[in-house]
Amino acid sequence: MSQVLSHSSLKLDSTFESSADEGPRKPGRPKGGRSAHTRERILDAAEQLFADRGYDGASIRDVASKAGLQIHSIGYHFGPKESLFDMVVGRRAEIMTRLRRDALQDARDRAGKGSIPVSDLVRSYVSPFIKSASHGDPGWRNYAALMGRLANSPLGTEIIAKHYDETARAYIAELSRSLSGADPEDVVEGFSAMVAAMLGVCAATGRPERLSGRSQARTPEDSFETLVRFHTAGFQAIATR
Repeated sequence: MSQVLSHSSLKLDSTFESSADEGPRKPGRPKGGRSAHTRERILDAAEQLFADRGYDGASIRDVASKAGLQIHSIGYHFGPKESLFDMVVGRRAEIMTRLRRDALQDARDRAGKGSIPVSDLVRSYVSPFIKSASHGDPGWRNYAALMGRLANSPLGTEIIAKHYDETARAYIAELSRSLSGADPEDVVEGFSAMVAAMLGVCAATGRPERLSGRSQARTPEDSFETLVRFHTAGFQAIATR
């Protein structure tokens, strides 16, 4: 699978680096300060709870308990629940946006003045998420499950639009150019189906193993080439309908 992410270089170790504690604790400041470590504990706990229970099913009290902090610490660092949720989604969305834009630019450079091959577009959009979810960090799988929930809820529309629509439109525009003559609405629906399949593979629900009878789960990277072939063929079918 050396070609899984040949167009994007992940630097996950430095992804969430930030400054250390910001000086002495001020009056009223929660014990532990505004440290990067404390914020990451809160975001990780919230991410897992939102993934497991949904937005409405996870309270700020639940997040504080899971993070091992007092409840007022959550509000101090992130404000109300809506802001915390937005930060949970945006934390990894920022990484995906950067990697996908870099991959798309690489694909444009290779194509020159011609249209980008559909398989390259599928590969460059899906591969950053697939590789991230294959690194052994359970956070990315929790995030995939969370995004799957969002994609099918009214709450998710605004959040996804804020963090993902700009990059999605760039890919859809290139797909439309490569699929000359395809109905634009078909391209959007095909793109949405590709995203849903990617999230399903990365969420590791165990359902594919139950359906296939496999005793051992496949990693997202094991499924990557299948996704690329399947959705490349699907997009090409849209163009020739």
